[in-house]
Amino acid sequence: MASQLNKIADYWNQRSFGYSLDNQEELLNDQEKWIELINHYLKINKGMKVLDLGCGPGFFSVLLANFGCQVIGIDYSDKMLEEARKNAEKFEVNIEFQKMDVQDLAFQDEAFDLIITRNVTWNLEKPVQAYKEIWRVLKNKGHLLNADGNHYYHYQDQDYSKSGHSDHQHMEGIDVSIIDDIAKDLKLSYVLRPQYDIEILKEIGFQHIESQILSKEKTKEGKELIRQFLIHAIK
Repeated sequence: MASQLNKIADYWNQRSFGYSLDNQEELLNDQEKWIELINHYLKINKGMKVLDLGCGPGFFSVLLANFGCQVIGIDYSDKMLEEARKNAEKFEVNIEFQKMDVQDLAFQDEAFDLIITRNVTWNLEKPVQAYKEIWRVLKNKGHLLNADGNHYYHYQDQDYSKSGHSDHQHMEGIDVSIIDDIAKDLKLSYVLRPQYDIEILKEIGFQHIESQILSKEKTKEGKELIRQFLIHAIK
């Protein structure tokens, strides 16, 4: 039987081409927003060692390599890594990409100044283990930036229904019910974030943790729904 990790990778293999088109459009039109957001929490410095965790088609990898950062991008989807390599070439930056499980990092302790990740932790089987690995490979005073969302919290709280996949333009006819079914078995579909993550990061030993809501909406009854958020933590 295919492991959950392989099932998740298979889904993202299918999504890789369309997702890459989304990323390329963002790299052409939307870099400023992310640069501003990152710089709000830490100064992007040339030579900074960066790990793009679950890099997908390489959005953050390309963005930060443009600033002279030494970037390694990792993903468990072969096809996403193929797209990432193409995008690095297209945008003329030098990035090292490796196939790796973000829950089991093959790096030495204290290797990175910054670990950045987007829309990754929600679809991990062992998110706490992933956070422990992040802590381990971050340098002392290193930064974690995790942008994610309560994408499947409607399994726990029906008010979160209709949280669709509308932010992706290029679905290319992919059957999203595959990932919907996988998400039913994932821990982070059933906890409200970022509060859950903040508690975990505190327990692991991060010194400074803050979060920002990137998008939210209100129900008719006035209940606030947190759609997307950013967590910043310093080791």
